[in-house]
Amino acid sequence: MAAVVAGFLPSLLILATTWRKAMSDAAERMDRYASLLEHRVDDVFTAADTTLSELAVTVDRECSGETVDQLRRAVYNSLYFREAGLIVDERLVCTSVRRYESPVPVTNRDHLTWPARGVHIAAPDLTLEDQVSIIVLRAAGTTPLPGFAVNLLLNPRELMEPIRAAIDEQSIALRVERQDGAVLARAGSAAVIEDGDSLIRTLPARHYPVRIIVSGSRDELIEDWWDNAAMFVAFGLAMSLPLFLLLANLDRRERSMDAQLVDAIDNDELRVHYQPIHASDNLRAVGVEALLRWQHPGKGLVMPNVFVPLAEESGLIIPMTAWLMKKVRADLETLLREHPDFYVALNLSPKHFADPGLPALVREIFGGDFPAGRLVFEVTERELLSSSDDVARDAIEALRSYGARIALDDFGTGYSSLRYLAQYRFDLLKIDKAFVDAIGTESVTAGLVEDMVKMACRLSLATVAEGVETDFQMQRLREVGVDYLQGWRLSAALPLPELQRYLDRGRA
Repeated sequence: MAAVVAGFLPSLLILATTWRKAMSDAAERMDRYASLLEHRVDDVFTAADTTLSELAVTVDRECSGETVDQLRRAVYNSLYFREAGLIVDERLVCTSVRRYESPVPVTNRDHLTWPARGVHIAAPDLTLEDQVSIIVLRAAGTTPLPGFAVNLLLNPRELMEPIRAAIDEQSIALRVERQDGAVLARAGSAAVIEDGDSLIRTLPARHYPVRIIVSGSRDELIEDWWDNAAMFVAFGLAMSLPLFLLLANLDRRERSMDAQLVDAIDNDELRVHYQPIHASDNLRAVGVEALLRWQHPGKGLVMPNVFVPLAEESGLIIPMTAWLMKKVRADLETLLREHPDFYVALNLSPKHFADPGLPALVREIFGGDFPAGRLVFEVTERELLSSSDDVARDAIEALRSYGARIALDDFGTGYSSLRYLAQYRFDLLKIDKAFVDAIGTESVTAGLVEDMVKMACRLSLATVAEGVETDFQMQRLREVGVDYLQGWRLSAALPLPELQRYLDRGRA
């Protein structure tokens, strides 16, 4: 009996240890996704809270023309929200879309609930425009009055967008729900698995009465372990290999996409593609934006919207950006030296604004002999929101003093764009693709590009329109005075050899 036990003991120990590790890895992976989603939920509802606070003290009960304009501006300044509305005495009086001559009674009691202070988040329901929306409400008036409120309508998909791509191929379901169990949004598997054979992780939001639930089939989450169980037993019986070697073998087989990022730099799996930026007057290429790609050995070319959020969450974005800067210098140093009007743009993430060593890193990599003013660092509201005003301002000023220029990217998609233009010193303003796409359509945002260009001129900012895909868009952008154009209509992002051929053809 002792011999039998001794013979099976290595295999049993291996199975038990690898099982526990597989379960731990699955739980850690689910916790990472819950944390990413919680940050997104907090950002979106904070945006709603701020926007509603501003509307609450300016709208009037009669829904004047000025009030309708305020509701429209609130929607235009953020792509989170599809509509804003005004409720008076349990009736919808007007929205950012229209004013009702006969106010529409609100029958859903959840849409008539709001606290004296703060916001109420109503569960998704079908609106008058036949769109399923989460409704966020706040009491209106300088002194809140009964029956008087403003609201914002939010597409439930907005809560899931940053993480949806990362879980598409994984056996994980995510759900955002209120504390009373009302579901606000869901993504992933068709249904959230909640039987005895599932793994479930719950994370409460920091500032709002909602929670994040991540769940998945235990067997599917540790599918690789089941596939290799027979091999573990065979190794234990035949060879009794040391436990740590078998754990290393399991680790190589079960690494998730975010864990594999650790080796991507050392294994030379990262690639840089350069998308040309063109002067609008003569369509000559005057710069490029450096964009990271991941040449995954098993999945092929992975786009940044999948791996960059995971890199930011894990902190790998700092060494990854350092690698990108070194690569850009090596690729473009000669080109920039020979063409004094050419520049390169790089994106910064929120982690960089929490890193006091960023300016020194830029100086160390690019050195004093790199042409001054030829670097542009692009930041979005998300970066600024993730940092204190002083930290962000110090980082921006340090980079500008070094000779770099700063661009505010995705302008108009957040809820505080104008505040940032007044608070920080920028050199360029990038008009988001959503506004370019609206050109020539019936969308209410179709005419905003011209207003943005006029405002940028008054602030002495150059303008860059991104996502230009049609001749009509390009012609209209040139007519309204946009300085630079970027998009597939002119050129896709190119590897370095193709970029060099493209620039040579343009100069010829």
